[in-house]
Amino acid sequence: MNNRLSYGNKAKNLEYVAKNTDIEIPYFKEIYLNELNNIENIVDSFSQKIMIRSNSSSEDKDYSSSAGKYLSIGPIEKTDLETIKKSWEMVINSYEEQDNQSVIFQNYIENAKSVSVLTSYKVGSDSAYRTFSTYYGSETDAITSGKYSEINNFFMHRSFDILPKKYEKYNVYLKIVTQLEDLFKNKQLDIEMVLDKNNSPQLLQVRPLMGKKLNKESIFEEKDVIDRNLKNYKKLNKTTADRFGTNQIYSNMSDMNPAEMIGKKPDNIAFGLYKFMFTDTTWNIQRGEFGYRKYSGGKLMELFNNVAYINVNHSLNSFLTRNLQKESCEEIINYQLNKLKENPHLHDSIEFDISRSSYVFDTVEEFSKEYKNIISPSEIIKWHNDLIQIDSQNKSTLEKNKKIILSTFSKLDKSFEYSKKENIKLIRDTMALPFTHHSRLGFVYFAQLNSLLEKEVISEDQKKLLLLSVNSISTKMKADAYEVKIGKKTLEGFLDVYGHIRAGNYNLLSSNLKNNLNFTESLINNSQQPLDDNILPKDIYTNIEKYFTINEIPLEASAWIDMFQEGISTRENSKFYYTKGIDGILNEVGEKNTSDRELFDLLDIEFNEENTSDKRLKNVLMPDLITSNEDFYFYEEMSKNGNYIGQGTVIGDVLLIENEANRPNNLENKIVVIPAADPGWDWIFNYKIKSLVTKYGGPNSHMAIRCAEHNIPAILGVGENNFTVISNSKSLKIDFSNEGFSNV
Repeated sequence: MNNRLSYGNKAKNLEYVAKNTDIEIPYFKEIYLNELNNIENIVDSFSQKIMIRSNSSSEDKDYSSSAGKYLSIGPIEKTDLETIKKSWEMVINSYEEQDNQSVIFQNYIENAKSVSVLTSYKVGSDSAYRTFSTYYGSETDAITSGKYSEINNFFMHRSFDILPKKYEKYNVYLKIVTQLEDLFKNKQLDIEMVLDKNNSPQLLQVRPLMGKKLNKESIFEEKDVIDRNLKNYKKLNKTTADRFGTNQIYSNMSDMNPAEMIGKKPDNIAFGLYKFMFTDTTWNIQRGEFGYRKYSGGKLMELFNNVAYINVNHSLNSFLTRNLQKESCEEIINYQLNKLKENPHLHDSIEFDISRSSYVFDTVEEFSKEYKNIISPSEIIKWHNDLIQIDSQNKSTLEKNKKIILSTFSKLDKSFEYSKKENIKLIRDTMALPFTHHSRLGFVYFAQLNSLLEKEVISEDQKKLLLLSVNSISTKMKADAYEVKIGKKTLEGFLDVYGHIRAGNYNLLSSNLKNNLNFTESLINNSQQPLDDNILPKDIYTNIEKYFTINEIPLEASAWIDMFQEGISTRENSKFYYTKGIDGILNEVGEKNTSDRELFDLLDIEFNEENTSDKRLKNVLMPDLITSNEDFYFYEEMSKNGNYIGQGTVIGDVLLIENEANRPNNLENKIVVIPAADPGWDWIFNYKIKSLVTKYGGPNSHMAIRCAEHNIPAILGVGENNFTVISNSKSLKIDFSNEGFSNV
């Protein structure tokens, strides 16, 4: 180990490892053109199947790398000499002209348990995290090809060389990485390996990673700042007299869904506005007014390492009902928190799969199934009846808050001073608060619709018809855009109504329709003639009425359908009204060049490190769900297939729209891929797209309802790994019936 490797190709790299370590490497041999005449004798020394790997001299160097640029082919039966010769030629033809003319033959690992790619830092970023990507199967190109979505990613901060007990299964990978980093005296490596059927690591290749120079001093400076964030997290573990439960869990996709609404790493303005409008006080006021237990609460949203998180403990506590005994509340919350900890992938569907926050036509018997061993039967009955009582107030809640929000909306004219302190508070108290009520009602009716589907009261097609029957502001916007297109309405009139809509409701840099006329005109030119009004078939009413009668639910089908339609449409309309207030605030903040600190002063928010992003942490990685101290430095990326909306199969070209600034002029017949399910992306529905895919978004997100309403199949909340795979795909096949996707 006295000479540092001078990178040249894969074969030299592997020879160097074999000479200087005890790491196992599948038998390999560098093969040149003149050796092909003796191919039969050469392959005789190999196992039954071989891989033919690229070995370009320009692939791995000290100063550059072309990793993944050249072909590798296999496995090939060693007796299939013609295919071997042809594959050799194909690999060579993928090289550049000046490259060496050799390839690698390597034994194929039969029945491998897993294949992994290990890197010294997160590729494609400046994040100082060792990254272990593993596919549990024998396809050795599973990770590098990008064809497979079932890949587990594990990240560990470079300030650590020892794994905590909960992640000790990764020690087999860490040992290989650290051994090779020490060997090459180069802390930036890309390593491919498999675990064979005996769980023994087998190295396939190692190459340098370019573009990142890891600095030990800067890594530990970063750790110091992360430690301060961790200290704040520990401090927040303290509970209050009326807050039940012992675990302290934070999610970026539960309750008020910050990852979806303001982005995983929001800027100060977006975080401050969202915090002021919703997550400091409004969220808790809404729960009390809606009929849940009175709860002192606290801040619902926190900022850890620049990532916005929801306090799941607060959220679950706020949905407890008023007649439950304290002892029952403690048992319920602990059970729910532990269930989430054991099933972290449910963090973006907590209200569907963890909590019981709304009445979904369950009988007492159905309601009691999950909690029969948690709380007493009498408490279950009280809980069930409390939710029915809350549900009975839906109509009055809807009407009351509609009047409040419309009253303030009527005042938002050209003379309204949006950035005055009293007016910002007015928008919060008379627009944001009613919007949360209507948003809550939208959730309730969407949950009840899904309940009717699960109980087979209605079919999937009937659910689709019910959603298509909703006439919201989005439906009207599409119709009005088409009227402008055919000359029945003016562009000026259209902008007077819809000009405040922006992709990124809390993003100062996101332009609204009024300030982006080129895009607005494109949106109008691509608008489609609206479909005729959807008249619901009688059997939908009949089926629901029959179910209500049999289960003694004191509702009429026609009354429930009317409230369902109004509840869903009012949620969307209310969002439309409220966001005009936010658009006005952002416009004036921009015009006056208001600083972040000045805006925080207006919002009565302390401008400190707990409430603002830290540029020193711009490359820090954080999980979607925090359950322990260790998650600040080590975490597994959750396997998230996404929430599928729709049926059948869609095949089409992928169009990635990363932010508002790169909006294309035509989305027609594309599978559109966007980072979040933020309501500001509503303009997409003016195009005839094939499907929609988002990185973040839950089963009841704004976009879920919107896609269902417009009959657009979608996958919402696919997670970071799947989002990367899909974003890098040229075309995609999505099987909505079986919930899967693949490159085509």
